[in-house]
Amino acid sequence: MKNSIKKILCLLCALALVFSLAACGGDGDKTDSADMSSEQGSVDYTKPEVSSGSKYAEEDWNPYATISDSIKGSIVRFATWADHTATEGALPLSKFAEDTGLGVELYLVAESGYVNSLMTKIASGDIPDVFVNNSGSTDFPVTLQIASPINKVSTVDLNEPIWDQTMLESATIEGNIYMVNTIGSPWSGSNLVYYNKRIFSENGFKTPEEYFKEGKWTWDNLLKCAKTVKTLGEGYKGLYVSSDDFISSLDTGFMKYDSQTGRFSSGVNDARLLEGYQWYADARDQGLLDGSVNDFVTGKCALVVRGPYGLKTNGYFINMDQSDIGYTYLPSWEEGEGFITSSVYRMYGIIDGAPNADAAGYFIRYWLDPANYDLNNAFISVDAGNFYYNLTKIPATEKYFPRDYSCLALIGEASNTLYTKVRQVSSAGVKTAIDEVGNVVDKAVNAANDLVQKKLAADRERYK
Repeated sequence: MKNSIKKILCLLCALALVFSLAACGGDGDKTDSADMSSEQGSVDYTKPEVSSGSKYAEEDWNPYATISDSIKGSIVRFATWADHTATEGALPLSKFAEDTGLGVELYLVAESGYVNSLMTKIASGDIPDVFVNNSGSTDFPVTLQIASPINKVSTVDLNEPIWDQTMLESATIEGNIYMVNTIGSPWSGSNLVYYNKRIFSENGFKTPEEYFKEGKWTWDNLLKCAKTVKTLGEGYKGLYVSSDDFISSLDTGFMKYDSQTGRFSSGVNDARLLEGYQWYADARDQGLLDGSVNDFVTGKCALVVRGPYGLKTNGYFINMDQSDIGYTYLPSWEEGEGFITSSVYRMYGIIDGAPNADAAGYFIRYWLDPANYDLNNAFISVDAGNFYYNLTKIPATEKYFPRDYSCLALIGEASNTLYTKVRQVSSAGVKTAIDEVGNVVDKAVNAANDLVQKKLAADRERYK
């Protein structure tokens, strides 16, 4: 099945390339969704600021005009677990050959074990060109094992305003940039709160959006919303949130990464980690963490904390009346305190040893340009699309990217090794449970730092 999909895509790209060659002879403000204008009837995606005197401001400037004849006709192989012929990515995939003279093939790899699978393929000489960094075992620093410095690829103009420099800085170690994303990227990830508008409106309950407007949107008031909905009786659920998404919103985790130093450290002694898990334990013991995505879809769960995929037309809530989907930002820990957006680290890079690295640079730029997408049909509504782009305006310096899963993967440990006991104990037992996993955390942190240093040493030698 995978091979057939690859062959079909390759054939389509090749045909499009033939026809195209023959024919030859486009700190963010945090606002609530109700304030976002949809007067134009289209999603207003985030556009980079372009200096008026720069070449990027010229009317006829084309980022693909520099594609050399020597790589025209190259087929970029994009290693992904998603069949993007069935996502909003289908449009740029279909247009890429025509617009650039290059082709693209989806190199399908299971999300589980993604990096290990690619490392096996690479060792055998079967090397794709582009990888995606996401979450869990497909996250940094695991992906550093297959990444080459993208700043060493001459076809990637990292001075172009389209690149999100705060994200690039987060992926820079000793001057080398290993992964990128763009301003206005259609593929970005920050967590948010979804709420069932029908439940709140039909019962006259105060909504998360109203708390947000009042400046009183805190995790405790989120629990108040959950409690209120559960008063409706049997079958109604309060909140679905994973403990790591919640803890990340407090700007902490078991394994912490400092992109300025390129070092990992333990968060075991962080007071906010302790406070957060005590809050989680109390909320669980009150029966408020009993929801699920399915309960939300069926109209029985009040609140869900998830990533922006729920704003997409093909997302988590595809089987739900989409007019019932409300959304707002993550709460603050305390009233008056700014919030940190817990976020998936969605980034793209070029695989070490990629046979078509130069062409891959053009593909990544094309894939991450929102101008190549039909954004009006990508989101459940124009307002949802605009809300998504308000989330993407938040710089990486105001986001927390959890690293626990990826660091654990380096030592062959599943997440349950770390989380199971901490999630199950009472509030009084949280401190002991955290202390008991300290040795596992230290081992994972050391493995992560060793990996980074090994990679840096190899690249120093290669590019000296």
